Amino acid sequence: MRSLFLVLYVFISYFSYSQEVERRLIVFGDAGEINTKQSFLIQKAQDLLLEQKTTVFFVGDNIYPLGMALTAPENEETANILRSQYEGFRRLGAPVYFLAGNHDWDKSKEEGLAKVKAQGQFLKDQGDSDLQFVPEAGTLGPKAIQLSENLVVITYDSEFWLFPHHGRSIDQDKIQFEQELKQLLDQYKDKRVIMMSHHPMLTFGEHALKYNWRDHVFPLTRLWKGAYVPLPGLGSLYPLFRSTLLASPEDIKHPAYADLRSRVLEICKHHPNLIYVSGHDHGLQYIVKDNLYQVVSGSGSKTSEIRKDKSLKYRYNKQGFCILDCLDNGAIAIQFYIDEPEDALTKSFETKIEFQ
Repeated sequence: MRSLFLVLYVFISYFSYSQEVERRLIVFGDAGEINTKQSFLIQKAQDLLLEQKTTVFFVGDNIYPLGMALTAPENEETANILRSQYEGFRRLGAPVYFLAGNHDWDKSKEEGLAKVKAQGQFLKDQGDSDLQFVPEAGTLGPKAIQLSENLVVITYDSEFWLFPHHGRSIDQDKIQFEQELKQLLDQYKDKRVIMMSHHPMLTFGEHALKYNWRDHVFPLTRLWKGAYVPLPGLGSLYPLFRSTLLASPEDIKHPAYADLRSRVLEICKHHPNLIYVSGHDHGLQYIVKDNLYQVVSGSGSKTSEIRKDKSLKYRYNKQGFCILDCLDNGAIAIQFYIDEPEDALTKSFETKIEFQ
């Protein structure tokens, strides 16, 4: 009798607590520089593919420093940077999607539109329907990708909104974007939705313009961690200028970025089962604030400081990537992977969002 109860207990426990992965997303951000750790992380991520269940996203800044070159021989060099990201995944059968970041738009310079279109065209020219640039290069979006019965990814090009050299008004593009986003969220109101763009809705990295006492007293440590040269008065000038004279649309406090955030958040706040996934700041972050879930996976090839905050459930200021698993019970499992210790892939954080 005891054996029977034990078997029943194991049976019930298994079906109560184990969930099948319905769809896996591997997310790299800011991976557009070939270096030792970038290559290592991309190679190791390939070992985590679930056959017929995995989709890979590169969420912008796919080519450093200035996007896809427009002339030879540089255009082949920049194409090789893209190849370093997608070729291994495609050989193993995983679909790969690229989104645009500010560096893909010529680092927000005049040739940005031409360069982002060139990147999109290069991917089209590969003749592979499972290798795409989303939304269509040089457009704002949104573009919805339904990955499973319960999971939809909605992508948009946030740099299109912030880019200062369109040469025309984009007000109508913004209005159309808002209308279509509302329609998509209504269409997928019963699904788990991942809102994906290069620029995050929340971040505590460099683009949040948050500074601590060390930045004011030892400002050179932002360039080199060992440079503890006291410059107390001079050190306070950089934070001041960065927020005023050197203000950039790439920073979250800039009016253009704030406008984008407020409009997206206003539309999305009515969807209860939504996660924001982005890059831009060069680190790994998981933020939970007022029912807003934000994943930042922005350290595919670059690193920067991530400041502490009570809403930060996880932070890591070195290279790594994120995996999101949509489970068959509707939950989303979030995992971060890092290269630590040296030359070893480690799962550094794991959590699960149980939507109502």
